[in-house]
Amino acid sequence: MRSVWAIALISLRNAIRSRVVALLLTILVVGIIAIPLTVKSDGTLTGYVQILVRYTLGFSIGILMMATVWAGCAAVSLEIQLKQIHLLVTKPVSAMQLWLGKWLGLVILNSAALLVCAGTTYGLLRWNTRAQHLGAADQQKLASEIMVARVRLAPLPFALEERVRARFAELAAHGEVPTNMPVTAVLAALQESAQMEAHTVAPRGNLTWRFVLPAALTHTAAFQLRYKLASSFLAPLTMQGRWIVGREQGGQPYESTQAHPSNGQHSLTIPGTALRGTGALLVTYSNVNQTPVTLIFGPEKALELLAPVGGWLPNFARALLISACLLALIAALGVTAGSLFSMPVAAFVVFQALVLISTAGMIHSLAAREVNFTSLLPGHLTSAAWLDQTMVWFYRVLEILVMPMRSADPMALVAAGEWVSWPMVAWAFLQQIVLASGVLLLLAVAALRRRELALPAD
Repeated sequence: MRSVWAIALISLRNAIRSRVVALLLTILVVGIIAIPLTVKSDGTLTGYVQILVRYTLGFSIGILMMATVWAGCAAVSLEIQLKQIHLLVTKPVSAMQLWLGKWLGLVILNSAALLVCAGTTYGLLRWNTRAQHLGAADQQKLASEIMVARVRLAPLPFALEERVRARFAELAAHGEVPTNMPVTAVLAALQESAQMEAHTVAPRGNLTWRFVLPAALTHTAAFQLRYKLASSFLAPLTMQGRWIVGREQGGQPYESTQAHPSNGQHSLTIPGTALRGTGALLVTYSNVNQTPVTLIFGPEKALELLAPVGGWLPNFARALLISACLLALIAALGVTAGSLFSMPVAAFVVFQALVLISTAGMIHSLAAREVNFTSLLPGHLTSAAWLDQTMVWFYRVLEILVMPMRSADPMALVAAGEWVSWPMVAWAFLQQIVLASGVLLLLAVAALRRRELALPAD
């Protein structure tokens, strides 16, 4: 272990001395100060916190990722290129100790830089949101919706299976089922249409959601409902909607008529007295607007319940731990690439991997849905089942490769006042450090044991 720490200190010193890393760290410091001053928010307190926490720290993590890629690739490849690595491997120091030392040095550098960025961001946030700068309403919103950790609960899904089956049977009876699409694709389209119908509120109509609440949330002083909707009118309007929130049995239902824009995402604060009683929590929206207009709640995240479960600062710390796990994985990727290739090739490979990883969401969506080239290219492909299956498996393999990098943005959750749980931290550690970095370690060790290391130049 002493050898690993010695190599880590040498790796840390070499990274600090690197001109490229020094330049990136300078850009990092300038960005932390410049982004909040130059990027304008939408004028709301929520928008300002989004810029300061999500975008400023997101920029910082991006710069640290680039610095880590460069330093990680150079950690081994340049020592081989400069014919210095034999001074380590003849100590003797094993290939595993060499890799762990290089990786650990980068992890220490990233952790220190991330702590400085986080401390600066938190200081700016507290200074710019002090009581002298905010009115009473903004102070209340800051305490209840932003500087807090809230758990997000979704309502129970609507039961639409019978409606979808009935609609499919009706189409089949009239011979209207598309023949150029698989049955599963037709059912998926009918399911999507049924979801839109279920989330539509006609003039003077109602829509009710059901929530199953954990027992720990029944004593909450207040909670928020966050909803997203659109109207049948293209022009923006101010709508009137009546909310009724209460338990199925007993309790004191909360009723309120609210004015809200006809589109976009909005929130409503509900007193905790609405949680008294037993049974599921029922949330009913009534379209009481004077102008006849149909409202459509977004099928995805149409309505969410947000209840406070902890403080903001511990939540921020957990988000930083997840970001540190990501940086540790990037360091492992860089050191492994440097063990396999020369410096330019290693940097190119890692940056291409990061580009692929940035499309993880799109890869997941492609792997989750069925591909039908026959319907996409009518008249050109008569039987493309083999091609469909090949592309499905191709995207599934890609999804497995990028899975360790695919996770919710922790800084986005913190900026929105949403809870970052310890299981999320544990899952990030398991995926990105234990599993992914472990595989990269074994790959690098196998390569270094078989790679010829040159003698020093005269």
